[in-house]
Amino acid sequence: MKKILVIIVIVLIVLLIAAATNPSRSQFIDWSVDEIASEAESELQRIFEGALSRPMLEMRTDESDYLFFSIFTVETSDSKNSYLGIFNNFFNLN
Repeated sequence: MKKILVIIVIVLIVLLIAAATNPSRSQFIDWSVDEIASEAESELQRIFEGALSRPMLEMRTDESDYLFFSIFTVETSDSKNSYLGIFNNFFNLN
């Protein structure tokens, strides 16, 4: 009985932390811009791609918030990419 109670408390704590660290849409866009900029080959390209990618991401990103995690979907003309946001981290689901 004690083991079950300990497991329930641990699960509740993990869920509370997940809910508190569920990333927002703006955090996802900031992360995406940083990822795009990190792939640039030059400083000028990094600045240029960062400046152009933010407005495009803001227009094309949809968020589904599930309290403990979020799913972010970015639609481009030829693809649809989904990302899981949990514990202030992002993971590609494709």
